[in-house]
Amino acid sequence: MAHPAIRTGIIGYGLSGRVFHAPFIQGLPEFELSAVCSRQPDAVLERYPETHVVADAGQLIASPELDLIIITAPNALHFPLAKAALEAGKDVLLEKPSVTSLEEIESLTRLAEKRGRLMTVYQNRRFDGDFLHLKAMMASGELGKLRHLTSRFDRFRPEPQNRWREQPGPASGIFWDLGPHLLDQALHLLGSPESLQATLRTLRPGGTTHDWFEVMLYYPGLLVTLGSTPFEAGPMQRFNARFERGSWQCWGLDPQEEALRAGQMPWLPEYPDAAQPQSAHRYRATEDGALTGQPDDCSAGHYQGYFSTLASAIQNGTAPPVSPEDACALIYTLELAEQSSALGKRLDWHYPGA
Repeated sequence: MAHPAIRTGIIGYGLSGRVFHAPFIQGLPEFELSAVCSRQPDAVLERYPETHVVADAGQLIASPELDLIIITAPNALHFPLAKAALEAGKDVLLEKPSVTSLEEIESLTRLAEKRGRLMTVYQNRRFDGDFLHLKAMMASGELGKLRHLTSRFDRFRPEPQNRWREQPGPASGIFWDLGPHLLDQALHLLGSPESLQATLRTLRPGGTTHDWFEVMLYYPGLLVTLGSTPFEAGPMQRFNARFERGSWQCWGLDPQEEALRAGQMPWLPEYPDAAQPQSAHRYRATEDGALTGQPDDCSAGHYQGYFSTLASAIQNGTAPPVSPEDACALIYTLELAEQSSALGKRLDWHYPGA
């Protein structure tokens, strides 16, 4: 039996709401883009003329016409908005980072369970083509065991930007902006590490929040290095995965974000060809120790998969795209990395809920 469409309201129509959420809610039959809370009503209505636009988040949350609330407001507002939505009987999708502290995410997890509602987090990078390719390559074992993984999200932004993400406050700065992508991928791919060591720095003149970071995750027989710099002017090496019988490197980002930013809708058959393709290369070790290299097909991922999984979780009770346990473990790891940097030492990773 067909389920009715999930009536969805989005709080915020900045980059996240406009690029990463609204196009998929509009384009998938499982959802209905019913309402948007924004101070830019003309921008919303230009693309979605049938959508109701309100200026007050409380009004949107209280609407009996909505089933799902997507929260893309500034980080500090995530917790009170999600709490209000869950108490109003709505399912909740939080943009990353979900909240600003472990206490907050654990509180929301308990409230969602008590109210019988779904609460999940938008970790779309689990559906990047490069990450899915790496995941499949590891599962196949074709290059042997993974021994050292480098995962980076570099940019060339040598001057601080005047935006809320780079203003002082809880969960602000580039570490809380890009760190959730890199750490979630590592935890999802490899599970809980034994320990971690992190260094967070502010390198740009005039910067008021962390804009550079490196985090090392220690696993038995495996080291994971994650990082970001605002001073990478050349091609970004997104992944370098070193295995026992070879290695795999990937340059550039999954093209979906660039295509979405350019206004290419995900339901178009040519999506995401509005963006530059990635470049990947695989190196294999031969029996005599020589290396052979070849270009590797690293096709685009599918953010639609996130929302299809979300729809099934809401309508059929299947597993959500990001479990509450994963959401809590990620915030724990972000906080532990901050502690490690402040103390200048390696810390054991031990989250009881993991």
